[in-house]
Amino acid sequence: MNSLIPSEKKIAFAGPWITDKELEYVREATINGFYENYDKFAKKLERTVADYVGAKYAIATHCCTVALHASCAALGLKKGDEVICTDFSWIATAYAISYTEATPVFVDIDPDTWTIDPKAIEAAITPKTKAIMLVHTFGQPADMTSIMAIAKKHKIAVIEDAAPALGAEHKGQRVGAIGDFGCFSFQGAKLTVSGEGGILLTNNPDLYEKARMLCNMGRTDSQAVFWSDQLGYQYTIANLTAALALAQVERVEELMAKKRQIFNWYHDRLGSIPGVKFIKEPVGSKGNYCYPSILLEDSIKADRDQILKNFRELNIHCRPAFPRMGRMPAFEKPRFPNPVASQVEKRGISMASAANLNEQDIDFVCKAFKASIGV
Repeated sequence: MNSLIPSEKKIAFAGPWITDKELEYVREATINGFYENYDKFAKKLERTVADYVGAKYAIATHCCTVALHASCAALGLKKGDEVICTDFSWIATAYAISYTEATPVFVDIDPDTWTIDPKAIEAAITPKTKAIMLVHTFGQPADMTSIMAIAKKHKIAVIEDAAPALGAEHKGQRVGAIGDFGCFSFQGAKLTVSGEGGILLTNNPDLYEKARMLCNMGRTDSQAVFWSDQLGYQYTIANLTAALALAQVERVEELMAKKRQIFNWYHDRLGSIPGVKFIKEPVGSKGNYCYPSILLEDSIKADRDQILKNFRELNIHCRPAFPRMGRMPAFEKPRFPNPVASQVEKRGISMASAANLNEQDIDFVCKAFKASIGV
């Protein structure tokens, strides 16, 4: 490590690629996105994402977390219900379930994709199970064929937390339109960004109407203007925010190609090192590689957290894997040990993959990584 000089450029974990298109849309929304055009960009964003993913209905929201909550609420989840949930995700996934007072039941992940393990789902189903909350982890599609078969067999709903996975495909079908609901994020670290922002998708007209009402304060105007028939939430996206998200979504293939290129640069340099396991797209599916990630297997003796510390000293900003959600104080003691998620928590790294990185940047990160593990 002593031979490497810190990078003058911050080699960031994540960050956007902004062009004149984004500036043009935001300028247009700032000048003309009010009065009769108050929802022009929000509506266009909804239609654009729905058409791209292959869903009939969309609701653009303040963020992905509220889209997930609205999905849970529209399904009528309540106290006493159980939702089978991956144990490996940002905490918003589980909290969205808890907001309805339903109970998340945390299960293990697949070691090759870090997405929910269908065998673990099947083993966790009880008479209280009402839904499955899966995550297309870091842009890698979950095994939706197996998950939907389980859901159909047991007559339970499926919510796709597709927050970082816009553009990812499972067997030729884009994720987010396979389950009962799919939710994407436009938060600033995602593939397509607007600072904050999210979107909810569904193909079910009844669920769409329930979610739409919930996201708009329960407003129906059934008795008078501004009449609300049930408890609702202010979850809708701002038109100005939607303008930036729209420009990014219209460039999604270009942005995904850059992420896949970054992954390939990493894999070319590190993929042959024994004990370094890359998380890859499943055969027959396509990941967007939003966050290229690796697992340090037991043969790698270097400490994961020391590697990350070495990176920070060189102005490289990578991220440790998520801690298991089921260990957090908001939840009861986990029902299952989830050994794969436990291993990933301790030994997983998501590599720097901001959109402004070039091949020389990735080369520098890889040299720092090799020095940290003694290769």
